Amino acid sequence: MRWLLLCWVFSSQAFAAKVLLIESYHSEYPWDQSYIQGLTAALTNTIELDTFQMDTKRIPKSSYAGKAIQAYAKYKSFKPDIVILGDDNALSYMLPMLFDEPISIVFLGINSNPRKLLSKYRGQAKVTGVLERPLFTKSLVELRKLFGTQDFKVKILFDSGITSHISKNYIKKQYALIRDNLGIEVDMKTITTQQAWQREVLDAKRDSFKVIIVGLYQTLVDERGNSIPAEQIIRWTNQHSELPLFAFWDFAVGKKKAVGGVVLSGYSQGEQAARLVNKIISSGHNQPILMVTGTKGKAIYSETERARWNIEIPPHWQSID
Repeated sequence: MRWLLLCWVFSSQAFAAKVLLIESYHSEYPWDQSYIQGLTAALTNTIELDTFQMDTKRIPKSSYAGKAIQAYAKYKSFKPDIVILGDDNALSYMLPMLFDEPISIVFLGINSNPRKLLSKYRGQAKVTGVLERPLFTKSLVELRKLFGTQDFKVKILFDSGITSHISKNYIKKQYALIRDNLGIEVDMKTITTQQAWQREVLDAKRDSFKVIIVGLYQTLVDERGNSIPAEQIIRWTNQHSELPLFAFWDFAVGKKKAVGGVVLSGYSQGEQAARLVNKIISSGHNQPILMVTGTKGKAIYSETERARWNIEIPPHWQSID
């Protein structure tokens, strides 16, 4: 847990708000770092911001409920006006505890369909937020342009975390709609252990795949069930893959990581959530505020990895090196 106190010039049209951010994950996770940067860059007025980290990328699922209880205790002691819930675990575990509190809730990074949860838990709390959807179709279209081969096969790897399962199901639905039009064969794997992940990477070229897309890999464990650092996973994958790597999230792109991709940005999610918070602070939340879908992603690449694989990148892709 960490303390952030953000003070700006007070606007006479707004109230000084206390805001609690409950993160599904942890401060060292690049996604959290990115969306918090977006939040703090876009939040305005005089606010007092505190945070709580549920750490669900590194602790076993059996401990999630206990973390939610700790987060609720933080809420009761801090007494915020607005609660920001970062990602699916925070929403699914905290909404049942907060739905009848006299607060506004703003979520971000939600891959699931929040309407099902919101229909089940209706109370005093006013809820809005930002949805996150992997840019699957755009990614495949861009890869098809890059490689342009017949019999184009793509392997997509996810860990076995909750967000991965939600993202995989979303991608499967999208793929069913566009499979015949794209002419691309996609194989998606949900993986629990580091050993199984490594086996999928090492076998990919032999199985006639052209590229690997790394989805999420932060919940992989070793044979004893111990969490493996995410940076260790992506660097091993970069070093040992015989195929170029691409990604759906910006934190997976870079030197000794993936070449690039049409990626989602945590910063953008944070910015959009901050705008919703600002609207509540300035105008109140008496009327419903519609949920929004995250703005379209951007095509980025690492020049180091591009050169390594000798791939010709289109000019509209942005180098991050």
